[in-house]
This record gives sequence, structure tokens and C-alpha cells, in this order.
Amino acid sequence: MMEFIGYLASALVAGSLVMTNVWRLRLLNFIGAAVFVVYGAVGRIYPVIAVNLFIAATDLYYLIRMRTGKDIFKFMPVGAGDPLLENFLAYHSRDIWKFFPDFSLKTIAGPRCVFILRNLLPVGLFIYTEESGRALIHLDYVIEDYRDLKNARYLYNRPQNRADFKDLEYFTALSASPAHTAYLRKIGFSEDPKEAGRLIKKI
Repeated sequence: MMEFIGYLASALVAGSLVMTNVWRLRLLNFIGAAVFVVYGAVGRIYPVIAVNLFIAATDLYYLIRMRTGKDIFKFMPVGAGDPLLENFLAYHSRDIWKFFPDFSLKTIAGPRCVFILRNLLPVGLFIYTEESGRALIHLDYVIEDYRDLKNARYLYNRPQNRADFKDLEYFTALSASPAHTAYLRKIGFSEDPKEAGRLIKKI
């Protein structure tokens, strides 16, 4: 039994090291350290208990800080030919295509492009077109380390949206993948009664 606990803890800690998402890394490392504390307690190995209590406490501190810390968000429109936009799309292209396999900026007529800055870092990209009084979303992408829905809540619930999306009544999006649909539902989108597969949210 004790040997199994040791292997489990080792696997959890090792697994955390391959995570690219900082939140998941901290969470898995915290669980691994906690299991190591149990391992040390069962075997009365006090150095193992001490070290892993420290690791678990450190991970827990940063997990709480990441969840409760106050971030500063900015809404930054850019032109379709902006160098930052071009470089961002090129760098994150593979990850973008996982969620938006049909996305291509070149095929979109009259795109409106907006970066979501989080603590002055460009962590999100929102691209839409205006269509019959609606903001038709072509891309709503956030880099992996910041996928905690804070960016989405900021974007879709800003008091300034009525001014920034003037003359538009709804955000609307076609489901690009099951993961994308689940994400849209979490942030308040619902099925468009007029068209299957399309989701809408009032601005």
C-alpha cells in the first residue's frame, strides 16, 4: 500500500512538470505533494513530510492568488494589417486551428480585430464582423495559460460594450467545436431560435 502511494505521488508530480498551463501545473503539483505528505506520514519519514508540506503550501498560495488576484484588462482594437496581429496569429496558429479549424483572416470581409490585454499582455484575440445588427464572431481565442474565463467575462460583460459595439444588438457565433460550444454556454450564450447551430448573447 505504501509503495503504491509513493508511485502515485511521483506520477502526479512528474505529470505536473509537462503541463503548459500554469494553473494546472500548480494544481497537479499540489495534489502530488499532498499525496507525498500522506506517504511520509504512513512511513514516518519526517523529511519527506516537511519538504512536501512546504511545496503544497507554496502551490496552494499561488493557486489562491491566481484565482482571487485582481487583473487589469484593456480592450485594444487594431487594424487587420497590424504587425502585432499578424505575429500573434502566426505564433498561435496551430492552437487556434484546434478550436477554429475553418478560421482564416484572409477570407473575412471587413474584419474588426480586438486584442484583450491582461495586465498589459495580449492574451486574447477577438475578431468579428458586423452583420444585420449583430457582431458575428469569427475568432474568440485566449492563450492557454489564461483560459480561466476571466477574459471572456470581461469581454462580453463590459459596461462599455453598448458604445464600442454601437448599433449592434447581439453577439452571435456558429459552433466551431464541442469545446467551443461548451465555452459559449458557460459565458451566457444560448441557442438562436431562428437558426440551429448558432448561439447568441445580447450586448
